[in-house]
Amino acid sequence: MNMIVIRCDFVYLNDYIDSERTNRIIASSIKKKLTNIVIKQCLYANCNKPKRKVDMTFRWHVKGRHDSDNIAFAKKYVLDGMVKAGVLENDNPKWVRHLKDYIYHDVKKPNLDYVEVSWEETDDE
Repeated sequence: MNMIVIRCDFVYLNDYIDSERTNRIIASSIKKKLTNIVIKQCLYANCNKPKRKVDMTFRWHVKGRHDSDNIAFAKKYVLDGMVKAGVLENDNPKWVRHLKDYIYHDVKKPNLDYVEVSWEETDDE
């Protein structure tokens, strides 16, 4: 099993939708900025690239009381960043089988939200 911790105050779904309704250029810059944060942290972590399809688990540690579906949306930035950093070959069904989310609304608030992403290679096609 491999794991990486991404520290970032992600923009969650409702806020992203509001940005896109206001100005698509702003929404695009949000996605680019957050994806680049993930790329840098993946490169720094020097993770092993899986050779087969993976099952992935996301453990979200957040300060606010966002709804779970709003938080889980941020995996879009994480997966895109992992692909661009070369940690994952692709985030399509050929390479990623299952995605599982656990959401923790941390009582002791960290400086930044963070997500622990772990993956396990599988033989199941």
